[in-house]
Amino acid sequence: MTWLRLIAENSLRSLKSTDGRVSVATKTILLFFLLTLSLTGASIQHYLSDNLNQMLGSDLVLEGHFPLSRENEQRLRSLAQRVSVTQLRDINLTHRDAWVRVNLKLVDGAYPLEGRLLIGNTPVARQEAVTHGPAAGEIWVDPRLATQLQVGVGDAIDIGRTSLRISAILLHEPDRIMEGHSTIMRAMVHADSLASYEIAAGNIRTRYLVSADEGQQGLIATWAAKAVPGAEVIRKVGGEHPLASFWRRAENFLGMASVILFLMGAVAIDMTNRRWLAAMRYQLALYSSFGVHPRTAMVMALGEWLIVLLLSSLVALLAAALAYSLIVEHLQAYFHGLRAMWHWSPVLKATGVVASLLVTLQVPSFLQLSRTSLLSLIRNPAEEGPARGRLLWSFGSVALLAAVYSDNWVLTGMTLAAIVTAVVLMIALTWVVVRIGYSWSQRRAGLLSFAFFMMQRRLFSKSAQVVGFGICGLLLLLSLMLMRDLRSTMEGYARTHDGNLMIADAQSNQIEGIRRWAEDTGSSVRSLRPFVPAQLVGVNGADVASHAGAPSDTLSTLKHPIRLSWADELPKNNRLVGGRWWTEEATNWQQISAESEVMADIGLRYGDVLTYQINGELIDFSLVASHEMKPGGGSITFWFQVPLSAKEKMNAPVHYMGSLELPESAWHSLGNLWRKYPTLSLVPLKELTERFDRTLGVITKMASGYSAMILMLAVLVLTASAVSFGANDRQKNGLLKSMGVTDAECLRLSFYDGGITAFIAASGAVAGVLIAGLMIYQSQFNLVYDPHPMWLVGTVVVMQPVVCLIGYIVSRTTLRVSVRDLLAT
Repeated sequence: MTWLRLIAENSLRSLKSTDGRVSVATKTILLFFLLTLSLTGASIQHYLSDNLNQMLGSDLVLEGHFPLSRENEQRLRSLAQRVSVTQLRDINLTHRDAWVRVNLKLVDGAYPLEGRLLIGNTPVARQEAVTHGPAAGEIWVDPRLATQLQVGVGDAIDIGRTSLRISAILLHEPDRIMEGHSTIMRAMVHADSLASYEIAAGNIRTRYLVSADEGQQGLIATWAAKAVPGAEVIRKVGGEHPLASFWRRAENFLGMASVILFLMGAVAIDMTNRRWLAAMRYQLALYSSFGVHPRTAMVMALGEWLIVLLLSSLVALLAAALAYSLIVEHLQAYFHGLRAMWHWSPVLKATGVVASLLVTLQVPSFLQLSRTSLLSLIRNPAEEGPARGRLLWSFGSVALLAAVYSDNWVLTGMTLAAIVTAVVLMIALTWVVVRIGYSWSQRRAGLLSFAFFMMQRRLFSKSAQVVGFGICGLLLLLSLMLMRDLRSTMEGYARTHDGNLMIADAQSNQIEGIRRWAEDTGSSVRSLRPFVPAQLVGVNGADVASHAGAPSDTLSTLKHPIRLSWADELPKNNRLVGGRWWTEEATNWQQISAESEVMADIGLRYGDVLTYQINGELIDFSLVASHEMKPGGGSITFWFQVPLSAKEKMNAPVHYMGSLELPESAWHSLGNLWRKYPTLSLVPLKELTERFDRTLGVITKMASGYSAMILMLAVLVLTASAVSFGANDRQKNGLLKSMGVTDAECLRLSFYDGGITAFIAASGAVAGVLIAGLMIYQSQFNLVYDPHPMWLVGTVVVMQPVVCLIGYIVSRTTLRVSVRDLLAT
């Protein structure tokens, strides 16, 4: 009991010190971030699971981008009790001179199988439940679409050359699993309402709604995995919501953001550990002088550290619970019915992850404590060796956290590489500036010369200080300016090279009509590139998901058909990364080149056999090369490319993507083009930027909270630095005053030291941002990074007075020392 009381008293005493409070605050912030993320993620996953049960509209759904063959559909019906076939596709509706792109659902007479289909006569009318969809020749539109086109029941809407009468306002679909999450407007028609040529080709999703018991569902899932490659099976019992993997990737992204926070936290903890380690060494040596066994003393030290960690966990848990309830309240606008529920499993998991990382950061200190003796009180071991070890352990723990959350190793590697490069640059810059300043000071007298002399004597500790300040500036710049720069750069580049109207998908029989329309309206076709829709369904005989392993945004995209293009020569806006590009005379047409980042995300290697489903047929290609985009030739590129000779072997309709430049007078004529070609997919650059702005708005809210976390940690790093080196500054000022140096001169010396430190740190932060921007922009977006110079110059300018102000506050404390005080210590 005596030892427990002593541990508690020592823990309380450490919390009263400044460095103890800084350490607790740092651990609390890191725990708070991951606990909030884990609780929010668990609630959303629970909500999606409930949403799956309520909104699937059947016991099982088989969805694919190509309709089943007649034999496969007959087999499915033989395994099920009831089947309803629906098709979904994006198409253009026109009403007089107005037009809008919608998600159109074509249903059969058996729809719906389960749930309530609700309609009304007006967008605000009382809901009426019906047992079947619209009749042939009719169309139901959702309230937003009715408002957008200013139409009502009885009005006519055109799809190509077919005119359909609005017979109801569509209020609710029982099988709309994305209810409340998708923002695209929607409409519903009977499959017999449209001629086949109106919806031929294009990106059509066919869904088979199935009523079946659990045994039949298992048989269907097993059969579909073998007979229908590329199809997705969603089951109400034991299934997964389509958004579940998307949210896991969002959690991974936010988890990756925590890596940066942990890097800053590691800097702050390492600085506070200097004083903590000195106090604990003294304490353990004192215990040893009283006859306490070293193992018992180490257990006491570990107990004190655990008590502090437990206190941080409790505070973080309370703060996370409050933030979690506020976030859920905000997310209810996107996930209707989402509720804040307590989930112990993710809480314990997040706490365990953070505790493991904090233990990793503390291992070097405990190793030093294990070697503490009475003799160590007399000796003053050098800090460089142990500090190097702490640096390695710190980066090791951060890399471990990155491995847990990363789903894009290319981007993760570049981010960590940019940070490490910036740290190395800051250390090198510190060494160069201090060395040059020291050489200059040897031939001169004065306070500035003495400042360089002191920095030379404390070169290693000064490097640690510079790295701490520099990382704060680097991460603040990245979080505050990267998204703003990205938007302006992307918009300017796209406007220069790709015009103001993107052709997302055009069929070959529409190209001549597009050219004539462009000529009639004074528009110009900037580019056109051919492709065929192809879905990657296998890698070396295994399905893509099992080959890739971890979920990623790339894997999610490959679940749907991508654009597969062809070229004998490497396109001008691509560069060869590895492998060997085929020649025009090559006889082997079953070769393929993949985008380098796609290869990294999916784990592809040269020689892998990639199986694609193209127009219902399976075709194998051997991976022989990798490419990436380079700026200067337009932004239209493809993840996968094959030889030109493969075009004739692929029995599939050719599609095109490209861009147009429209004058202002041509925009009102787009309705005529869409009336003639309803499946033509055109996306104005303005709409793309508006989508980006909406996404940027959500990200800005997240970045604001994230930046606040970084700012708090930056303050803690600065405070930890001041506390860590305060004792040394106190001794230095006491000795200088004993030699007749005044308080004002000591303060001026502190300003010199802070100014030089701030300049090196700010320069390193700016250089680090430029390196990170160049690496990430070039690899991820193939754009030239062009940051706003005022942000960069402002960082250097602002960091000077901030660091000097901290130096002033610390100096005021360290100046209160006399020769008698030095003798007493």
